[in-house]
Amino acid sequence: MCGICGGVGIGEEGLLESMTAALIHRGPDGEGFYRDRDVGLGHRRLSIIDVEGGQQPILNEDGSVALICNGEIYNHAPLRQELLDKGHVFRTHSDNEVVLHLYEESGPDCLQRLNGMFAVAIYEQKPRRLFVARDRLGIKPLYIAPLPGRFLFASEMKSILRDTSVSWTVNPLAVRDYLSLRYVPGPGGMFREIDKLPAGHYAMVAADGTADIHRWWEPPLHASPFEGSEQDYIDGFAERFERSVERRLMSEVPFGAYLSGGLDSSTIVAAMSRIVSTPVRTFSVGFDYEHDELEAAAETARRCGCDHTEVACRLTDLTLLPEIVYHLDEPVGDPIVIPMYMLAREAKKKVTVILTGEGADEVFGGYLFHKALLDGHRIARIAPGWLHRTLLASLVQMAPASLLNMAFNYPARLGSRGKQKVVDFVRLLGPEHLAEAWRHLISLYDERDMAGLFSEDFEHSFDTFSAASHVRALSNASAGNALGGRSRSNGASQRSAAAGTPFLNRIIDLQFDHWLPDDILTKQDKMSMASAIEGRVPFLDHELVEYGLRLPPSMKIRGSSTKHILRRYAERLLPQETARRRKMPFYAPVEKFFREPGFQEIMNDTLSESTVARRGIFRPQAVRELRQAMNDGEFLRVKQVFSLIVLELWFRMAVDRHGSL
Repeated sequence: MCGICGGVGIGEEGLLESMTAALIHRGPDGEGFYRDRDVGLGHRRLSIIDVEGGQQPILNEDGSVALICNGEIYNHAPLRQELLDKGHVFRTHSDNEVVLHLYEESGPDCLQRLNGMFAVAIYEQKPRRLFVARDRLGIKPLYIAPLPGRFLFASEMKSILRDTSVSWTVNPLAVRDYLSLRYVPGPGGMFREIDKLPAGHYAMVAADGTADIHRWWEPPLHASPFEGSEQDYIDGFAERFERSVERRLMSEVPFGAYLSGGLDSSTIVAAMSRIVSTPVRTFSVGFDYEHDELEAAAETARRCGCDHTEVACRLTDLTLLPEIVYHLDEPVGDPIVIPMYMLAREAKKKVTVILTGEGADEVFGGYLFHKALLDGHRIARIAPGWLHRTLLASLVQMAPASLLNMAFNYPARLGSRGKQKVVDFVRLLGPEHLAEAWRHLISLYDERDMAGLFSEDFEHSFDTFSAASHVRALSNASAGNALGGRSRSNGASQRSAAAGTPFLNRIIDLQFDHWLPDDILTKQDKMSMASAIEGRVPFLDHELVEYGLRLPPSMKIRGSSTKHILRRYAERLLPQETARRRKMPFYAPVEKFFREPGFQEIMNDTLSESTVARRGIFRPQAVRELRQAMNDGEFLRVKQVFSLIVLELWFRMAVDRHGSL
């Protein structure tokens, strides 16, 4: 695990070194550089495999091809033997070196052979070209800057921002998307000049910096699941999941697991405990409130014989927000980043590798919005559109918010604003509105909330930037740039489902576009790597993901139960009460302490009327009214204010130092 950076057209003295230095937290164990005229590769190393000899960049036998890689290749051993049999000579015992020689054999097609998480860059002296690629699901990040006559890339945006010769400018549409989603959906980003290479894509960059971008993997959508009994499905899951966990124990340094007390992490820890002979080191975080899962996590740790550590998250830890925002690169308006950051910092005292539960909900239907969309689809199939748009919506409008709270699996109040979102959702029922309804459910600010929020000048910038993006899209298309001027930043997948694809799988497919790589996995990667911790995600082994997408919907959601197949498998390893426990989100209860002086202090600093007016994005009156509405303690209002705090901290960190509007 490492930090990588570089590009074509790096002629400035010291730029490559500066870009690499920006990634030192990702790789505190060493650095390495490669140069060929104006091409440069930089690497910061976190030693995990081949601790003594795995330094990068790695060169091929005659020195004509160079590689840097951030990630782990779990099936490197059989690939290495195959390449040795073909006559390749290895310089290291690193798992990453197999990518270099495999690329020599089959070019970009080598990616199909890899099982792992990775962002990789390979430079060939003849012809002078750069190849950069990202793993199937976007577990490892890769930012790219396709600039006139140049092309920069890095594991983190802050590395690219070290190029002071570029005038980095804010993308106003990304600000709007951030408010909607609490994260910035790719392939675009907060700066106009910097994109994210999408998950499952690679770019071939010519000597003049022009990039041709291709998709090499996408989640398969099937018209029908494969046949089998429920026991067959569970056995197939068990085989793939246990193999995935075992692969992710590959390490020459200490490893452990995050343990929340919920189903996903408990199943991982139980599986780990069956494989290793020593106690698994586990780490949990709590908030000292009634819905904490610390007790459940401790009980699982006791049953599995773990070496368990608990971390307490308090209001005073809000002071870490500026540091956290720096490591996130782009704003993520989810308070959960605070305990995630603290958990990694504590875990680093004992381990360097952590197994985490991300991906189980996305692949096996564990979220509230999965069930809401599925239930809504069933209603739409039997009720005419006018009926749910009028009568059903009116009934929900008349229902007391306290009744709706019973179906809300967060320990907070929906309130009047939350109830209105439910009403608006009911009006979107129907398969033709799936992408819109999904975005509505995951959104923080919708059109109602944004009406009157932005300043007049900032509102005008939306139209100006849209026109400029159109021109850039045409230019990029002529250069073969498949990003198409951020055409997918509206949050809807542009992939057509196969005829007959189960509706639940169509819902699940939406998450792979940006929810998973740009939110869930971004938080996991950035918060762990801030403390030089490598996070590994067993539920996102691509073989397990592809298997999950072939399962019947009933193996994911059955009645009121979510992640049915995982629960059935977990019964083999854990007590029934754990396997059947109702999902509780990993959740930071900001609404419990927003009235405390510490929260008020950071809010007054970042959202005072003078600060808002000086930033020029929002109308000060609108922010003032939102802060007043927050005092009722409604779930959405508190989250909305928190997202504005994070946005202002990001502007101070990134724009005030590096860029402009």
